[in-house]
Amino acid sequence: MNNNLGFLAPPPEHGKIEDPLWLKLWDTYEPVITALRRIPLTTNVEISGGEFGITATLIDGSHLWISSLADLPLNPSQLEGWHVRRAHEDTPTVDELVYDSTEDGEQSQHGNNIAALIQAIATFVTERHLAPRLIDLTSVRIDGVTKRHRPISQLIEGPFPDRRQAISEYHCAVHDLMERDWRCVHKQGGAEWPLTIWELDGEVITVYVAHVGQAIV
Repeated sequence: MNNNLGFLAPPPEHGKIEDPLWLKLWDTYEPVITALRRIPLTTNVEISGGEFGITATLIDGSHLWISSLADLPLNPSQLEGWHVRRAHEDTPTVDELVYDSTEDGEQSQHGNNIAALIQAIATFVTERHLAPRLIDLTSVRIDGVTKRHRPISQLIEGPFPDRRQAISEYHCAVHDLMERDWRCVHKQGGAEWPLTIWELDGEVITVYVAHVGQAIV
């Protein structure tokens, strides 16, 4: 399960996102939806034939259908536990129970508990390799101050999906500084997360490899 609270899978793209009923369901079950998007799974609210459910898309084309004893009620106080199945629109043989905390379910002791629901889903998709993979993005940046005490902030290269690319560009950047007679006054981070501070004619800059976020692959 992804623990980076800064990353969310993208929201769905369809014509229902401005529908009042869809928005009400999305807002009502936001705690579940947001937790699923942090796994990260693309998550949607489905309104089909008068039935409501949450779907989470898996990388093999299948999906999770998250409901309650029947469909999801508009009023969450009427929930009777959670029921999660994996299904595939084009492959009917893909049909398996993932989690059931309804009255007679195997996890009935958890009832409406969202944490137990999300942990079970996260464990299931991780063990089956059904969740998208997250990669870290890095870039090379310069931050500093001019001799007139004006701030300097500049993206040199990136973002890169491979930190080795960023480190290679970092070395090119500092080599260029040395060629232009900048003097290195501090160095840290080693080969993993290099950072150096440079000085020239009253200007001071920091050149470093920075973590700038994550992306789904």
